[in-house]
Amino acid sequence: MLRDDVPLPMGQVALRDGAGVASPAAVLVSALGELYDPEPDPAPGPFAVRTVTCVVDPPFFGNGDIGRLAVCAAVKALAVAGAEPRRLTLAAVVEAGLPAALLHRAAASVREAVREAGVRVAAVDARVVRAGEVDRLAMVATGFGAFRRPELDAAALRPGDRILVSAPLGSHAVHVLSLRAGLGFEYHVPSDVAPLGGLVEAVRAALPSGALRAAGTVTEGGLASVLREFAGRSGYGVRVDEAALPVPYGAREAFDVLGLDPLYAAGAGCVCLVVAPAEETAALAALRGLRHGRLATAVGSVVGGPAGVVQVRSPEGLSTPLPADGGECPVRLL
Repeated sequence: MLRDDVPLPMGQVALRDGAGVASPAAVLVSALGELYDPEPDPAPGPFAVRTVTCVVDPPFFGNGDIGRLAVCAAVKALAVAGAEPRRLTLAAVVEAGLPAALLHRAAASVREAVREAGVRVAAVDARVVRAGEVDRLAMVATGFGAFRRPELDAAALRPGDRILVSAPLGSHAVHVLSLRAGLGFEYHVPSDVAPLGGLVEAVRAALPSGALRAAGTVTEGGLASVLREFAGRSGYGVRVDEAALPVPYGAREAFDVLGLDPLYAAGAGCVCLVVAPAEETAALAALRGLRHGRLATAVGSVVGGPAGVVQVRSPEGLSTPLPADGGECPVRLL
């Protein structure tokens, strides 16, 4: 929510400050309140830095917006590297003429996502550009985190390791694409956008040292992109079971209408984890005890070969390799 002393203005964002509406940077800082903390982070030791750029059409959707997407994406990028998210910097590019109410909506969304992620914002910047030079609002978030444990690296994968996903696939892609096309699925399939900063650490804490091999964020390119990265980095093969892929009924129906494969669907609230085979049950129990991991499931395994290849096994037992590239949704969703 916005602070009580920040009135919701009428009007639009102007190219120059002083035109009746506060500057976008001032709106963001004011909405953040006590979550805006420009003081240096006192955390000692090695740190991680990750930057994400969010351009989504539309930038405002049913249960989220580009502000929440940017914060959550930066936090997840740190988490899957094995770092504890600590601080963010935010930059916004705003189209002149954007209704002020939408700017305030994005600012309030940023505040809520920052609070939910348990981080602070150290710096904010914004620029207003002429109408038509950006799709209403674009955001860049840079996250800073501390490594409390060794960095996660897919080079640690071994044959037999189990592949888990923390949530069903495709909700964000279905929500945004349906909203764009006016198909109506967006009313039944909300975006899954969430920060997930504590999810990876919760699994790591529940397992013996080294049992969580690697983690990746299911974003643009979908689960297929994460699995390709794992296979290429490890030098082993990856096999997923098509029947095990968790896709909600409403989303599956939408994929049929849209002609998309859930493996390639962009996500905003799902991570892929690889764990030692003996720790699959414990990892799933840790995930399912969390709000954003209650529908976690195993979807496949690391295999000896072919090296660097991702295979999809059909319900009939036929394994088909994924192409080296392609299949991604052509629309920016994150």
